[in-house]
Amino acid sequence: MGKRVVKVIGITAVALSLATVVAAIALCAIFPNKYAAEVNAAAEEFGLDGALVRSVVWAESKFDKGAVSEKGAAGLMQLMPETFDACASALFIPQSARQIFDPQTSLRCGCYYLSMLIDKFDGDETAALMAYNAGEANARKFLRGEPIFPETQKYLKDIALAEKVYGIFM
Repeated sequence: MGKRVVKVIGITAVALSLATVVAAIALCAIFPNKYAAEVNAAAEEFGLDGALVRSVVWAESKFDKGAVSEKGAAGLMQLMPETFDACASALFIPQSARQIFDPQTSLRCGCYYLSMLIDKFDGDETAALMAYNAGEANARKFLRGEPIFPETQKYLKDIALAEKVYGIFM
């Protein structure tokens, strides 16, 4: 092999390595893994896959613990205040500790709620995710053949994409 070929191979290897590093950094920026310990603990507590929980957090709040939707859902897992309070009560979280913007509390309540929905829909994660996004009554309508809301269709696609990424890298 000539010196020129070896040099081209070396430059190509460096360029590929650099491209891989840039891609990894971009992927981490797009799909963060904030609150990893809290996500893992809540997922484990309620028998959920960590990649699924990360995907829901990513789709709901992009890991912004202070996120509030136009409809009033709040926190990492974007629970409505009434749902958050019901979950916190079921988990025996004292009133003084019910802080929807606290990552650990939001994750515990959100994972509890998601696990309940998965149980209600006989293990069907897609149906549970539709219910998490659009409400149980709407999810049941979708399952009976009524059109799925465009927002819910996008939500399911976002979850599927994020779950692939988090499933590989986390």
